[in-house]
Amino acid sequence: EELAKEKGVANGDWVKVTSNRGFIKAVAVVTKRIASLDVDGKRVHTVGLPNHWGFVGVAKPGYLVNTLTPFVGDANTQTPEFKAFTVNLEKA
Repeated sequence: EELAKEKGVANGDWVKVTSNRGFIKAVAVVTKRIASLDVDGKRVHTVGLPNHWGFVGVAKPGYLVNTLTPFVGDANTQTPEFKAFTVNLEKA
C-alpha cells in the first residue's frame, strides 16, 4: 500500500514496471501482505510479479516477466538471478 500511495496507483490500475532490460505492463494488486523494509536508512518496497505462465500456446498472450530479469547467474549455485532485482514502477 505504501508504494502504491507514493506512485498514485490504485488497485486495478495498469502499471508499467521497468528494469535495465526492458518493461512490462501489468494490473496492480495493492495489498498489505508484503511489507516495506528499511535498508541502510532507505525505504525499500517489494513488487511481486507472477513468472510461471509458460510460453505462447500454453498461457494467455501478454507481457513476460523474464523481459525484466537480469542476464546474470550466481557463480556458487549456478542459478540465474530471476527472483530478486531492482525495478521502477509507475502508473501506465
